[in-house]
Amino acid sequence: MMMMMKKMQTAARFRSQLWSLKMPSLCHRSFAAISTYKAVIFDMYGVLIPSPVKLATVFEQQNSVPLGTLGKAIRTGGEVNAWKRFMRGEIGAEEFVEAFGRQCSEIAGSPVPIGSFLSNLTSGPMTRPLPVMMEAILCARSRGLKTAVLSNNFLQLNGDPFLPLDHSLFDVIVESCREGLSKPDPRIYHLCLNRLGVSAHEAVFLDDLKLNVEVAAQLGMHAIKVGDIAVSVKELEGVLGIPLSGFVPGPGSAPGATKLPMDQLTQYLRKALYLSDKDSVAVQQLNPSQSNSLYHLTTGGRHLLLRKQQKTSRAMETEFRLLKSLSGSGIPVPEIIDLCEDPSVLGAPFLLMEVCLGRMFSDPSLPGLTSGDRRALYQAVQHTLRQIHCLDTRAVGLEDYGEPVDYMGLQVQWWTQQYRDSETPPIPVMERLIQWLPLHLPKHQRSTLIHGSFSLENLVFHPEKPEVVAVMDWGHSRLGDPLTDLTFSCMAHCLPQDNPLLTGISDRGLVQLGIPTVEEVMGQYCSSMGLEEGVPDWNFYMAFHLFCLAASHQRESKSTIAGQTGSGRLAEQVADLAWDFATKQGFHIFNAMPRSPHAGTSPLKGILFFNGKTGVGL
Repeated sequence: MMMMMKKMQTAARFRSQLWSLKMPSLCHRSFAAISTYKAVIFDMYGVLIPSPVKLATVFEQQNSVPLGTLGKAIRTGGEVNAWKRFMRGEIGAEEFVEAFGRQCSEIAGSPVPIGSFLSNLTSGPMTRPLPVMMEAILCARSRGLKTAVLSNNFLQLNGDPFLPLDHSLFDVIVESCREGLSKPDPRIYHLCLNRLGVSAHEAVFLDDLKLNVEVAAQLGMHAIKVGDIAVSVKELEGVLGIPLSGFVPGPGSAPGATKLPMDQLTQYLRKALYLSDKDSVAVQQLNPSQSNSLYHLTTGGRHLLLRKQQKTSRAMETEFRLLKSLSGSGIPVPEIIDLCEDPSVLGAPFLLMEVCLGRMFSDPSLPGLTSGDRRALYQAVQHTLRQIHCLDTRAVGLEDYGEPVDYMGLQVQWWTQQYRDSETPPIPVMERLIQWLPLHLPKHQRSTLIHGSFSLENLVFHPEKPEVVAVMDWGHSRLGDPLTDLTFSCMAHCLPQDNPLLTGISDRGLVQLGIPTVEEVMGQYCSSMGLEEGVPDWNFYMAFHLFCLAASHQRESKSTIAGQTGSGRLAEQVADLAWDFATKQGFHIFNAMPRSPHAGTSPLKGILFFNGKTGVGL
């Protein structure tokens, strides 16, 4: 156990590198859905341009003014102090310099040259918008989101408001000095929302001042307190469910972006979607891949996903056939628009499909939801999995969708070959797994349609209901052993929260969170699918999944980060976890896994979970 703990702690150091362990077809999973938010509202100072706080500190130091003098002057005097009157446009720059200078001088006990501070506030770095935020705005707008500035700003000496931003990037600009209102007055928030034409619950608000953020949240907006700009953009990215970097304006000029021939693409879309000549096309690349490029398109009020394959259309033909066959089957899938194999359009075949509106989750603990909502969502996940496995493949013309004979044996062989083809220095534990897996294949394998990478992250949920509206990423689907889907969907249940592979929930207190335990999930599945013997080969499936991830990472490492010794160690870390499942050492789990409740025993009798410290019996 102690040895396993050390392995887990060592593996945690590689957390930031482990995202590449996902199968290649998972690369677009997080961006297949758009959230229900319609607008993003930005403060200016400290959000879109640098914060004046550091500027004030430097000014005080350079002018021998006691530190904190300007801040104290801004906070004292209530709504009639010089600073707030300046923000509301009630006084001009000259009157402000005189009144605020007098106030600061009284606090400091000596003259304070506020005129030079105002000059610094409107020049140099303060006139240059922050690139990270500007790119985030471009990305948000390319997804059809409205953007607004809600700023406490002021009139300059020439009488113009200070707003060093490209006005074309915003649908609405609300300036305190023009409106006679300033934050945190709720009326100016309502004014901005009304001009955007959205409700508070449909807007995200960003500000660097806590009080302003609190008022926005009280009004019903999703409010983000901005500190570190990069961290705040990542938080906004998670809220919106879209990427906020890598913007491709039209033909594509972002680093690493694959340029699209926009004239040909626009002409094709107008014919395929019956667009008018006035409908423009906005493009954003979602990944930097040169072999399987993904783009989000906005045109004619529609959000589309385009996937371009550089080498062959065979995989696309297969996925196109599958999604067309599943349309109307009851299994929720994205709507496929077209498979274009005409090289004169983009030079390579591509799939075009509708973007699914809804919610997506990457954290299996579902933060921010109630326990009842979490339970309902997890039940919806399992209901959808059973729908897939119960599909009459003959009825939808998929009876020949892959060779079902000895599925697990073929998978082990295929992944072993993938590892061999990308093998760098030998990894002893991978060699042991390559010998162990073929000798422990499940004796009884059913054959159904399987998704191949079924997990919470590949599902789009209804914006309000606990209902799956689309299952994404069918790149690994075929006829095969359905227990591979079931066990893969439960991996988070069997790993702790700080696991470097993926965020686990085995140590999160599932009962309190409202999340069904793995015992409940397996019991319900086995009961509804008629599996009287349960899943006696659970350890095999878990070892297999981790073996595949290690082989996948090794393959990616050879092509993308050749020469980096850390990549081999990372694959070995994953393989070590696989071997722990294979040998029942370290984790000590699933000695008898699981039997149907109808057989008279608990589906998980005798199982221990590793929680990062010790084994805990169920």
